[in-house]
Amino acid sequence: MSEEFRVLYLTSDPTPEPELPDGPGSGLAVETVGTVDELDRRLAADGADCVVVCEDRDAGDDGLAEVHDTHAETVPFVHVTTDPTLDADAVVGDGVLHTLSDDQPVPFRELAAYVSTSVEFTDAANRFAVFAHHAQDGVVTTDADGRVTETNPAVADIFGFEDGELVGEHLSRLLPEDGGDRTLLPPFADDDTAIQWQPVRFTAADADGDEVPVLVTFGRFETASGTHYTGVVRDVSQRERLETELESHLERVTDAFFALDTDFRFRYVNGRAAELIDVDPDAVVGDLVWDRFPAAVGSRFQEQYEHAMETQESVSFEEYFPPLSTWFSVRAYPSETGLSVYFRDVTERKAREQALERQRDELEGLAQLNRVLQHVNETLVTAANRTVVERTVSEQLVESSLFAAAWLGRVDSRRDAVELATSAGHSEFEPEPTVAVTEAVTHPAGRAVASQSVELVDDLAALDGGDPWVEAAREQGFSSVAAVPVSYKGSQYGVVTVFATKPGAFSEGVVEALSQLQSVVGLAINATERRAALIADGTIQVELTLRDASNPLFRAVAEHDLVVELDGATAVDDHTFVEYFTVTGEPEQAFFDTVRSFDRVEGLTVLNQGAEETLVTLTVVDPPISTLLAEHGGTVREIVVEDGSAELVAELPKSGSVRSLVDSLEGMFETVDLRAKRERKRPERRVSEFRSTLEEQLTARQREALEAALRDGYFEWPRESDAEEIAATLDISSPTFHEHLRAAQQKLFTDLFDVSPTGPERDVPAGERS
Repeated sequence: MSEEFRVLYLTSDPTPEPELPDGPGSGLAVETVGTVDELDRRLAADGADCVVVCEDRDAGDDGLAEVHDTHAETVPFVHVTTDPTLDADAVVGDGVLHTLSDDQPVPFRELAAYVSTSVEFTDAANRFAVFAHHAQDGVVTTDADGRVTETNPAVADIFGFEDGELVGEHLSRLLPEDGGDRTLLPPFADDDTAIQWQPVRFTAADADGDEVPVLVTFGRFETASGTHYTGVVRDVSQRERLETELESHLERVTDAFFALDTDFRFRYVNGRAAELIDVDPDAVVGDLVWDRFPAAVGSRFQEQYEHAMETQESVSFEEYFPPLSTWFSVRAYPSETGLSVYFRDVTERKAREQALERQRDELEGLAQLNRVLQHVNETLVTAANRTVVERTVSEQLVESSLFAAAWLGRVDSRRDAVELATSAGHSEFEPEPTVAVTEAVTHPAGRAVASQSVELVDDLAALDGGDPWVEAAREQGFSSVAAVPVSYKGSQYGVVTVFATKPGAFSEGVVEALSQLQSVVGLAINATERRAALIADGTIQVELTLRDASNPLFRAVAEHDLVVELDGATAVDDHTFVEYFTVTGEPEQAFFDTVRSFDRVEGLTVLNQGAEETLVTLTVVDPPISTLLAEHGGTVREIVVEDGSAELVAELPKSGSVRSLVDSLEGMFETVDLRAKRERKRPERRVSEFRSTLEEQLTARQREALEAALRDGYFEWPRESDAEEIAATLDISSPTFHEHLRAAQQKLFTDLFDVSPTGPERDVPAGERS
């Protein structure tokens, strides 16, 4: 074989421009061949060191595969292509495939060096000569005494020596003693068999004596003239400069960063990372990350890091690390040499997110609770008796996700105790049948009735387990309890008790919502007891349309293109009400601000703002329509405000005057249209129930005055006895008799006709009466 590395280049282009060597003796010769037949003849006649096939040649084109099979054992074939999807086997059997970019010329020098170092040749010295001549790293050969016997051109290029200047010099001129630990290099080691071809970081000296950081790799080989050492000396100054710049950059980035090798050992840790994970950035290098942080073994950190290395795909996740009490946001990027991990401390953000999530859960639960309470209100309006009221309340409360069980107890004033009336929720939970009424007991139901306020147990686990009710509640998984007293106008009816599975489930908003049960349920029980004692007449249901361009609520609803519907109302006292509205549409803050500015509005709360509907509560003083209907003995059933007007559905006693109601409404609104009027029947009640109600409502003196008046003929005409005569028999004055008599009559007629006293009635002309 000649001193040159001879390449035959098969291409259909008759005038290729290969990367030819500079001048004779450069070790590389490229000859262009235009056809497969010519290639076959040249190989048969003169042979070659390598065949390079241009990408425009198909594997089976012109018998190329046959030529390959004939000469492949002695000549390597390299197929050059820009298609990265091709397989070497698909080109020319077991040939070598080399891929280029679209605009890259054929790199004959590199291909020659590659082939010469990867294919077995009989002339090993020539193979090494070609490789060394074209290598970009310095290649130095020394004898057993460390004297340089040969260098390649790169040594002169890198270190500034003249070609051949180092030959005969000791290797110390290039690798001085103070440049590093030379005992790690085979030329200077006592036992070099174990450290052959092991890279060593060293500081070399160039022709001017300046320091050059290098990575040195030496190996020993035997020749006829004795032992020789050949080493590759790579200039790493640029790489180290880049590494220094990278480290500087990594120190400046706001993210913490550390690098792991393929065995998950620390290679580098920047200052921010060292601070967050509490390590010494220098001392930790080389340590296995799982040894440094054993709590991470089996955690999501290990799972994600190993997944990234196995798949060579980046991962991103957030995870809490208990030993450091820290939430980390992590991004890990794998490579063939290891894993680059960027991370941040997001504990504060996670705390905010969790607080917001708890707040959202609370608001959702609160909105659901208010819907339940609204449904309770609606159901209680038509409840037939007290038992239905109690069952409805307990069953509806467990419809809320906030509560797992509920029970309602009745107050036995003679025994100062609360007795279980009904319960709902957890089927296996058995509430205490009787609870003492006192603020000294642990059971919140007894305390609530005694204090007439909402009583809480935020964490059952903190209570003494000696009480049977506590043990029973814990066994069912309950963690917190709330009890709400039920009363109305001084009368105590019972207590509502609800259980939750989470500690601290009863926030301020939940307690505030539950506190409405005190008067709502009390009023409902009071109403059912009154209805049970009265003979029911029929009612009149009317539907009216109210319009008023000056009404601020009507204007606000129309301007914001909304629909506002009254869902229910709760009386706080005789003049203050809490009303529940559903706002359909997308209300903006300006709408709520406008509503809050109304004179009669004391407060507005947005309970739940969804995509289409928003639940709002208003605390209002003397709602005009509700007050007006009450004055006529009626009630509001439905109010819907839309497009600058309101649709009102109301019920009046059968004896009520629809015309009078319309007249009163016309004094409040520009126009009032009566759209419908229909009668609704109610069942008659028994006389005994009516008598029972009168006995409960009349005082002894009022009953005595009424019976005396009936007995002595006061209501006859002409009267058989006057007021003074009857008063004398009762040993009271005439004015006192009149006062008792009128009070008894008012209560009797109020219950009989189911209307509220409104004072003297206006004399309505016959033509206006309805």
